[in-house]
Amino acid sequence: MGIKLERVDYRLMHGQVVTNWIKIVSADAILIVNDELVKDKFLAQVFLMAAPPGVKISIKSVANAAKWAETGKQNQMNLLVLFKSIESARQAYDLGFPMEKLQIGGLGSGTNKKVVSKDLSLSSEEIEMLNDLNQKGVEISLQAMPKDEKIMYADIAGKLTSN
Repeated sequence: MGIKLERVDYRLMHGQVVTNWIKIVSADAILIVNDELVKDKFLAQVFLMAAPPGVKISIKSVANAAKWAETGKQNQMNLLVLFKSIESARQAYDLGFPMEKLQIGGLGSGTNKKVVSKDLSLSSEEIEMLNDLNQKGVEISLQAMPKDEKIMYADIAGKLTSN
């Protein structure tokens, strides 16, 4: 029981999450941590209705997720935590949300990003935030889809910051 996977994916809960990651980590609950989604009741309802059978979904703001984690309730379930951005994951960590490992999945494309793999690129701001989390002891991996090779951030961090 407890947090089985913490993942950053700008799509939040989508096909790969629903069909693969939930099964891989044996999650019976998903916590979506996203300030905007909390405010958008219609879209939040869409996410709640997309839950696979037997999987409970909760949507919380970054601050409320950190407060909720203080109660220890995450240890009463097999939990998959989804963040929309590296920034929100770091904010949650800074507010006390437990984070030993963080998986970076889909981040979306953009200009001025460094290519890490065929599916993942990072901006200098994202690299800075990952470096901060990495230095604080969070084990970071990059893996867009389960079939992709898992890249350990610690193994590539020096290459990303030196270019």
